[in-house]
Amino acid sequence: MKNKNIMKISNKTDWEKLKNLSENEIDYSDIPETQYSFWEDAELILPKQKVEVKLQIDEDIAFWLNQINDKSNIALNNLLRSYYLGLKQFQITK
Repeated sequence: MKNKNIMKISNKTDWEKLKNLSENEIDYSDIPETQYSFWEDAELILPKQKVEVKLQIDEDIAFWLNQINDKSNIALNNLLRSYYLGLKQFQITK
């Protein structure tokens, strides 16, 4: 499943510098403060217990998941959860 023609996406974030910033060095000027009313309808969503499943998927999707390595399970779970919640919202689930 190796594809030598795939371009790596570069990330220009200096993670080491960011990790070493103190709280006072972080610029929050573009993030507005929130009021209590903003959080009134917030819902605490705790992580669900994970189970292992065997899944057959298209080769290109498997390649994409392989590219994001250790985050592939998280990405796939989030994608499926979004789809599930979207269907559930419209009462389409069986």
